[in-house]
Amino acid sequence: MARPEVVVGWLLGADLRDPELLAAYELARERVRELLSEALPEFEWKSPYAERRVHLPRGGLDPVGLLEMGVDEKLHRRWDFAIVIVPNELIPRHRPYALGLSSEALEVAVLSTSRLSTGERLVEEIAALALHFLGHLFGLEHAEVGPMRPVLEPKDLAPEPYRPTEAARVRAYLERVVVTRLEEETERWNAVSFYLQTLLQDPGSVFRQVLEHAPWRLPLYLGRFTAAAAVSTVYLVITSDAWALAASLPPAGILGFTLVALFFSTFFLFHGQDLGRLGHERTWREQLARTRIVLFLTLGLGMFSLWALVFALTLAAGAALPRALILQWAGGDATLAFAGFAAALGVVAAAMGGNLEEEAEIKAELFIDEET
Repeated sequence: MARPEVVVGWLLGADLRDPELLAAYELARERVRELLSEALPEFEWKSPYAERRVHLPRGGLDPVGLLEMGVDEKLHRRWDFAIVIVPNELIPRHRPYALGLSSEALEVAVLSTSRLSTGERLVEEIAALALHFLGHLFGLEHAEVGPMRPVLEPKDLAPEPYRPTEAARVRAYLERVVVTRLEEETERWNAVSFYLQTLLQDPGSVFRQVLEHAPWRLPLYLGRFTAAAAVSTVYLVITSDAWALAASLPPAGILGFTLVALFFSTFFLFHGQDLGRLGHERTWREQLARTRIVLFLTLGLGMFSLWALVFALTLAAGAALPRALILQWAGGDATLAFAGFAAALGVVAAAMGGNLEEEAEIKAELFIDEET
């Protein structure tokens, strides 16, 4: 019986001509394939190679662009996972420097060799780094020993196969997600049924990926997004008509308005920032549908986190205002209703302000889940 194939493609993302570096990349690619075959022999591991020489081999590169390049190549060549490798420095988000990063949502990792060693040691470091990030793409978390040990410095890198417990988790993940792709089961799909079936294939894994993106951090890292919500909320808090309007609405009305605001804001920001435009594929692809679902749900939870933050701050502001003033404006104690109303409007304002954010900033927060 033929073993199921798992394809981990390697993509050179810069116009590199150094024969020593190119030879090291080739040796590292084969070393990774050997270690994966050793840990998970029930799969047929393939490691094709491709080039997109679109960047000079020097200077800093934005990892978001490399991730998008990787996912485009992955979908076009029908790889299961992709590793983009460059000799350039990567522009970090929250660290002094970055050796690489991974995006489980996109099933792509990016590696930089700019700070790694030379010679035979370089091959070992590339292989170790690739196995570490592939582990994250397979759903593994950090461990105290083995390939998933956190990388503090390049000297810590040493390639080794996944431990038995890690291999078991990778095996289960690959059997669920890779072995049988949804588009292979039938050729007749519509958008609703395909996306629903993609979610139901492995909902636990989808929601785990969403939570690993820590969507509650979005209000902290996207300044214009949060500022728009803050400005609208401050204006509403000091406006008597806003208090009167909130007091006149029934609880069910405020709840309905909140749900509509959350969905509209998520939808508006998702499409306004082109977050669903990944690659150039126009056919039904489970990989693509899964990625879009993860990104949409992550953004939705980020919007809900912002709503909760504005709701809490509005409650605090209401408690600080003189009670007689609130009674005069609202005709009664409407602080709770007003907080819900103001938070919903704040989320809508945030979606408008979020489209003023640099596209790369929002994509970086949603795409990247591990930076080393």
